[in-house]
Amino acid sequence: MLILATDLDEEAATAATTRVRNYVTTRGGEVHSFDLWGRRRLAYPIGRRSDGMYHVARISLPPDQTIELDRALRLNEQILRHIIISVD
Repeated sequence: MLILATDLDEEAATAATTRVRNYVTTRGGEVHSFDLWGRRRLAYPIGRRSDGMYHVARISLPPDQTIELDRALRLNEQILRHIIISVD
């Protein structure tokens, strides 16, 4: 799950999600779905933001690449928060 800043224009938001898709596919993974949940209120303010654009991605990725994906998402300034959950 990714939470993007709401002040991004549509092109920047699309570019951020495209970068995540490209990261997964170039590292031997597969993107099953990438759903937009829309604008929602955050549980607590992040910086001065109280809302975020939620995106949920269902992906398959080799286990050794999840650490690198986490690092890449953490370094992206457009992504407010993210979480990677392993489904068995």
